[in-house]
Amino acid sequence: MIRNGRDIPSGTVLSADVCVIGTGPAGVTAAWELQKAGKKVILIEGSRDYSNYRDSWPDKVMLYNGLADGLFATNEKEFLILPYDGHTSPAWERERILGGTSSHWGGQSRPLDPIVFDERPGYPGWPITRKELDPYYAQASSLCVLHGHYGANGENFSTDYWAGVLQAEDAKLDGFETEMYQFMGSSYLNFGTRTFNGITIGQSNADVIINATLLDIDHSGGSVSSLQVASMDTATTPQPATHFTIKANAYVLACGAVANARQLLLSNAGNEHGLVGRYFMCHPLSQNGVISITKPYLNNAQTRLMNGQTPNGQWTDANGVRVTGRFIPTAEEAIKQGIGRCWFWAGGGQYYFEMTPNYNSHISLASTVDPVFRQPQTHITWELADADKQTYEKSTALFKAAVNSRGGDVYYPDWNTVKSQLVVNGHHIGTTRMSSDPTKGVVDADLKVHSLNNLYVAGSSVFPSTGISNPTYTIITLSIRLADHLNQSL
Repeated sequence: MIRNGRDIPSGTVLSADVCVIGTGPAGVTAAWELQKAGKKVILIEGSRDYSNYRDSWPDKVMLYNGLADGLFATNEKEFLILPYDGHTSPAWERERILGGTSSHWGGQSRPLDPIVFDERPGYPGWPITRKELDPYYAQASSLCVLHGHYGANGENFSTDYWAGVLQAEDAKLDGFETEMYQFMGSSYLNFGTRTFNGITIGQSNADVIINATLLDIDHSGGSVSSLQVASMDTATTPQPATHFTIKANAYVLACGAVANARQLLLSNAGNEHGLVGRYFMCHPLSQNGVISITKPYLNNAQTRLMNGQTPNGQWTDANGVRVTGRFIPTAEEAIKQGIGRCWFWAGGGQYYFEMTPNYNSHISLASTVDPVFRQPQTHITWELADADKQTYEKSTALFKAAVNSRGGDVYYPDWNTVKSQLVVNGHHIGTTRMSSDPTKGVVDADLKVHSLNNLYVAGSSVFPSTGISNPTYTIITLSIRLADHLNQSL
């Protein structure tokens, strides 16, 4: 059932086993799994009633704006609400619509590599392991209708598996491994409107409420007692319409890395050690193709593997899944070189890398307020570290040496040239990081806020480090795991 918060009278108190805030992949996955298990679920979305995410943009400008500085000041001045300069797609970094940014994402999926979960210089490690996540990755593979059998270690992402499917060949580039990325079929991308077992989240037993903006998380004595929620009227410049309360046994904040941090700060929740909003990360991406292959180095069968092609042309399965490959420094080489990992497309192009966690890259509350609910806006600062320069310089040199050894050649510019054009690329990570130590993170291994016994956070804001894989597949995986935890504990 989907209903509009404007139709809920002021003063109403709603109750549920679990209230999930946010309808992107994190929130919808958690809500789907919880209602499927018989839990009474309320799922709220701040957006008014729009059928297309473009129609919601004026609301987003009013409610998502604020101050973006640091590297944003030169590279993405309007990061919080607008595309970066030269962006040719209508997609923005953040969306205020049922389904969130899944309303226009590309579906690129791969599990995080085991190295991501291990502590290494500059990277804190996770309080869970890849092995612990594998059963949930398998469930996510099925939920996302990806190709092949996940198995115990993600066999449907292995290079050998795809070399067989495509009748292709791995290049085996020195110091690199070839990683394969599946792209979900277009019918399954938008988590607000896609079907699960034949029905959408709005047709499920979950009580889905749009036009329901979370204003405050009421908490005391280590527990959340309720949420304060408001709707907006239908005016072009909206004003608050109704105000109601939601009470639940557990609450899941799943609004994205920027909004999750802002909401916790607005509610003065979980910030006992000053870590809410800290370690904002992304996968920095050059706007232009800065890696040039000046001499060929792959044969036809190797090129086809990287492009996801069979001898007969582009491969796509019956559910619309596609696949492509990337060259990535091996875990051993990354540790030896002391660098983050990165992507290299076989034919060159943009540069994309694993950002080093940086305490000074963060979200706080701005001195300005939004024009609708009069709450402090977002102040976000994006900062890179010297280690990120080292990642670029060492990884490009490593790639050039590997390509040269096969008779090819590579050109790449200096770090300052690349840094001047880096953008966030839509992957917002960190700000409520996971840690077993409350002094080093905001949530624990079960994604529960350390200082509150019934508030959980979902999404990539809980990632202690970014890894190199696109985050959404792991977001979905962690939400399945979180729902499993709540189903057992409630």
